[in-house]
Amino acid sequence: MIGLVDKLIDAKQDVRQVDKFIRRVFLIIILLTYHLINFAYGQDAGLPGAYLNYAGGPQVNGMGRAFVGLAEGTDAVAWNPAGLSLLRPNMISLLHTETVEQAKLDYVGYAQPLYRWGGLGLSYVRLDSGSLPETNELNQEVGRFRDLQQTWMLGYGFRPIRRVSLGTTLKLSEQRLSGASARGWGADVGALIHFKYGIRLGLRVQNLVAPALKFDTATDRFPRLITGGLAAKVLNENLAITSDIEKALDVSQKMRWRVGLEGTLWQAAKIRGGFDFNRKEFTFGLGYLWGRHGFDYASSANSIGLTHRIGITYAFGGYAVSVQARPETFSPVGLQKRTALGIQVNHTQRIHAWVLEIRSQNQDLVRSIRGSGQPPPELVWDGTTEKGTMVAAGNYIYTLTVTDVEGKTETTPPQIVRVDYGTPLDTLELQTR
Repeated sequence: MIGLVDKLIDAKQDVRQVDKFIRRVFLIIILLTYHLINFAYGQDAGLPGAYLNYAGGPQVNGMGRAFVGLAEGTDAVAWNPAGLSLLRPNMISLLHTETVEQAKLDYVGYAQPLYRWGGLGLSYVRLDSGSLPETNELNQEVGRFRDLQQTWMLGYGFRPIRRVSLGTTLKLSEQRLSGASARGWGADVGALIHFKYGIRLGLRVQNLVAPALKFDTATDRFPRLITGGLAAKVLNENLAITSDIEKALDVSQKMRWRVGLEGTLWQAAKIRGGFDFNRKEFTFGLGYLWGRHGFDYASSANSIGLTHRIGITYAFGGYAVSVQARPETFSPVGLQKRTALGIQVNHTQRIHAWVLEIRSQNQDLVRSIRGSGQPPPELVWDGTTEKGTMVAAGNYIYTLTVTDVEGKTETTPPQIVRVDYGTPLDTLELQTR
């Protein structure tokens, strides 16, 4: 009799284990269905980590997520960490998204410039499905469950040489589903090549080290994606044009192509737009700047409906300093006898002093222009040395250093302006004494 009771207990436990297994299988099916609905914009819908394709603030989402070549601000952590090398002010970005299926996607990003050593960024992305129905094998609702996915990202970007930026992002991804949870580590890498006329070429390998989330019944491994991006800032950097091409490396997926635009009006208003050709998704965004801070809105429209995103960006500390020679090549004896060095300084503290230095390729000082207070918006160089003699033909390196009233200094990355005579004067030797 005791043996029969033991067998009945064992059988009951087996039934419970089978029932638990079936329920978990149905939970996975429901989860995949949820992702297919919520992210069914392309062939990659429902893949693990798909929500990271929507990481970032309203700028990247308003531009159709064509951002690998542009890669700036806190969004560079998720889209191309090499862009962190260009960071100047400290930045905080916040984004809240309400999807068509009432899921919530939230993003928080922080970026800290390290000046000559590059830049550092930290981001957090969270996708919350809200309460979803749990059903049994007969499709009868037996309760509710919740799917929570989140990723923490730490990115670093630096500029080893003048025209190249490199970066990497480490990330920890986690998923919690109906009492079960799993987490895994991963890493992205990125690069930016800087060309003349505000053109950039970007490359990102997402999930080069792919996070693997191990559950009791399955392992979800994030797919490796390689993305190439081209971006250009024209019209005095008031118009940004971007285009991305993306391909999955270890899953079946068509090539994806995205394009985006961002225009700046009156130095205060932002208008953005983009299109994802594979998802047939239009995006649109508006932004308003006051000082270095911004309030933004972005939306996307596809076959499912409209998705709305609201975000803010707050910049503080540090300061943006830039200097650009136009034209980059001139001839003191030709039609273009000088170059204009345009200067932009946006700093919360008062500027105490500044110095513009022009050096030869051997790092010999050719010309130094300095002053106190805010630097002028433009300085002119006619190709002469401190003594007033003409320099020899060749490339010259210029930098701008500013110091604020607290003694903090910022130096722009070295840039090149070329003096080209096209005459026997090319043989002149540089005289700096």
